[in-house]
Amino acid sequence: MKKIKILLMMVVVLGWSCKENPKQTEPIIEPEQKIQTTTEVPASIKEIAAFAMPTFTDTTNIQDLIIFKELNTTSGIISTIDLERASDLYKKLATRGQVTSLPIFEVKEKDLVVLPVQGVGFGGAIWAKVLLDKKSLEIKNIAFEHKAESEGYGAAVSEKTFEDQFLGIKINLEEDTFTLQKANDDGHFIDGITGSTMTSKGAVSMVNEGLRKYGGYLMSVQ
Repeated sequence: MKKIKILLMMVVVLGWSCKENPKQTEPIIEPEQKIQTTTEVPASIKEIAAFAMPTFTDTTNIQDLIIFKELNTTSGIISTIDLERASDLYKKLATRGQVTSLPIFEVKEKDLVVLPVQGVGFGGAIWAKVLLDKKSLEIKNIAFEHKAESEGYGAAVSEKTFEDQFLGIKINLEEDTFTLQKANDDGHFIDGITGSTMTSKGAVSMVNEGLRKYGGYLMSVQ
């Protein structure tokens, strides 16, 4: 009998202990930790920033300087994008295939915008960065690039003497602004590159047609 009482007392004590310290069945959730991520600015985006703003340095926050947008040349729709997408679109200009989307680089708090254009020269793909005043439509800066033009010939499109002919000119969104042949008083005459007529024509046509693709965008910001 005494043993039974002792067993009963042990059962009561164990039951009381379980009541005071119930078994934890729910998982312990640790406080959410912030994951620190750093995004390396692509070299192509740094190139655009330095082209638009000579004072740009690697320590400058690119997001404080430029708004990245995309123009769908088929639908005409313009959307805001991130710098990685803008970099990808810009790099595609170096290919010979015709692109269907173009990047737009708006300089914050200014009327300036960088509009890349794409074309074909004698040796392959050519392209250019055009810094435009989106209000007056005046070309403030331009830089031609090429994939495989011949040194001393087509490669001369990237020389300052050729590029300077486009500076200070207000573009026409309805017809050609530049021409290699001065057939009439319309358009601005451009001296071609000696010995490289095809590349000269390609460069002039690229600027004329390329900037017209941005017509809807430029009209919307007037």
